[in-house]
Amino acid sequence: MSRSLTATILALALVPGLGCLQYNDQCRPLVDDPEAVIGYLADDVFLDKPFARHDNHALGQLAADAFRHASDGTPAPAELGIINGGSLRAEGLCVTRTVIPKGPLENGLLHEILLFENSVVTVDLTEQQLVDMFELSVAELSPVGQPIVSPSGAFLHVSEGTTVHVDCERPRGQRVVELKVNERTVPLPARADPSIRYRVAMPVFLLQGGDGYGAIFKDAATDLSRNPVTATSAEGKATDANLTEAYMRAKHPTENQALKEAGRVIFNHCARPGRPVVQ
Repeated sequence: MSRSLTATILALALVPGLGCLQYNDQCRPLVDDPEAVIGYLADDVFLDKPFARHDNHALGQLAADAFRHASDGTPAPAELGIINGGSLRAEGLCVTRTVIPKGPLENGLLHEILLFENSVVTVDLTEQQLVDMFELSVAELSPVGQPIVSPSGAFLHVSEGTTVHVDCERPRGQRVVELKVNERTVPLPARADPSIRYRVAMPVFLLQGGDGYGAIFKDAATDLSRNPVTATSAEGKATDANLTEAYMRAKHPTENQALKEAGRVIFNHCARPGRPVVQ
């Protein structure tokens, strides 16, 4: 059974009322080597929605880095990679996890967290689209003093070299107060010059309008002037999970090179999830 079909049946199994136990055969691993250690985590990684959708996240940043560098060496490499927090899942295969302890990360677990088998597409966005994209990303963040009740899956994790400063006291649509892509400072508000482009790698789910991004990206996925390119590997089309797995193996293979969360989204006046101590 293909992993795509397995993931589809698993999604049905997780629908309230159906129950995972009715689909015990789908508790089988999604990869051939689920217990293989693919790298190391420097700290505990929390999977609950407030961490995946309302804060920086080590595995979200890992995936964004993997997407960005998937097109290295091509005629049109990406300048940044993004992944929505809603892509990071805690459910697992019939087991819900709230935390991954620091130390070795197994392949099967990573593929359960990145469950949906999205292809990754690199595409040119205008400066206005880039700013609007990040405004949507932070629009539903809770201001400090308010509870984080139902964080939006549209919240974006970004690749190394990109920083987003957000102020949650400002009105929606005006919350991004500083944005840098590598050494490029993006003017705010964005200029209307459509010739200014940024090359962004993202899951096709977002580019096709998932999590509310359709009004921003419009037809960028099919507009040849935006040069959309789907990431590939030696085996053919590469998925988000496979790219992330390969990047983890390459960049964080030992405890001395363990993956560590970075402060790429800078929060001002925003509520933050409390981090429990894992015994």
